[in-house]
Order: sequence, then structure tokens, then C-alpha cells
Amino acid sequence: MIKNLHEKLINKEITSEDLIKEAILKAENSQKELNAFVTIINDPEKQESDSLLSGIPVAVKDNLSTKGILSTGSSNTLKDYIPYFDATAIKKLKASGAVIIGKTALDELGMGGTGLIAATGPVKNPWNQNKITGGSSSGSAAAVAAGIVPYAIGSDTGDSIRIPAAHCGVVGYKPTYGMVSRFGLFAFASSLDTVGVLTTSVEDAAIVIDQI
Repeated sequence: MIKNLHEKLINKEITSEDLIKEAILKAENSQKELNAFVTIINDPEKQESDSLLSGIPVAVKDNLSTKGILSTGSSNTLKDYIPYFDATAIKKLKASGAVIIGKTALDELGMGGTGLIAATGPVKNPWNQNKITGGSSSGSAAAVAAGIVPYAIGSDTGDSIRIPAAHCGVVGYKPTYGMVSRFGLFAFASSLDTVGVLTTSVEDAAIVIDQI
């Protein structure tokens, strides 16, 4: 999907502005049903590059620091926390031209496997709202499965990308430990914490990991 969107952008069949507006609208319209987001960013930062990700919207798990944007870890403990720096993975995403349109809900501070215990309430499975999304990267998985964004960033300590990917029918990739910097990721178990990605294809997962 990412390559396809990139080619359409290059050929001017679509514009980045259209993709971003559509993603934000989908996020807002689905929020009542899915509750996938903690924060939806209506005026996202944009930075062009020659990367395949340039101009394409992405959602980011709310336990990664985003400069000037609320980053709560889905916990009331951090309900007002606005970081002054970006996580390294976020810096690399921005440098690639990716456009962050929202921060996604998770089991509080990443400590859960169901998607039911975010401070903002349970995240619903787009395929069947009576089923759980799995966690803790529940909002990221739901956002991809619902077609809000083509990919989303998550984190995995014990299975927090892989379980929601399985429950929501998307690809979840946990890289080898240390392959992606965890600087700016809220620590759960530092010897295991890993930043990864949820996508609709294995190819897309490889494209995103190459960038971050």
C-alpha cells in the first residue's frame, strides 16, 4: 500500500493534503465506535523528503514522546504530559516526511494484553466490536485494521504488537532488540522494550522499519 500511495503522490493522482484530511476525518468519525486515539492532530507537522513515506499519514502509540504533543501512555498519571523532545523513532519518521495524525490508545503504560485498560476506555476491534483488540498496541492495530492509516507505530515488550496484530488481522512486526532506538519510548522493561510497526503487508513493515 505504501508504494502504491507513493506512486500516486509522485504522479499527482492524489495529494498529501487529501490523504491527511481523509485520515483525520476517518479518525474523528470512528472515534466514538473504536476509541483508538488519545489525541487526533488536526494540524499535523509536515516535512517533505524523497522517502517512500513522505506525505503519507501515520498514527503513533501514545507511549512514544512527541515534541509539543500530548503523550500520556494512556495513563491518568501522565494526562497532562507534553514532551519537549521527540523519540528517536519519531525524529526519523518526521525526517522521512511521514505525517503524524494522531496518538493511539494502549493498555495503560503498555502493561496489558487486552486493549481494555486505557485511561480513555477500551479500544474496540474494527471487525467485531464485541471482540477485544488485544494489547497493548491496541489503538495502533485498530487504526490500521479500520483503514484510518496505512501503518502505525507500536511497541512490544512481551507481545504488545504481535497480539493486537493477530486479533485485528494486520501485520505486526517486532524488530530484533536494539535494531530500532527505544530512546523516548516510555520504559516498561528496558531489556525487552522494542519499537515496531503495524501495517497491512510485510512489504510495508520492511519499508517503515528501514526508515526508523
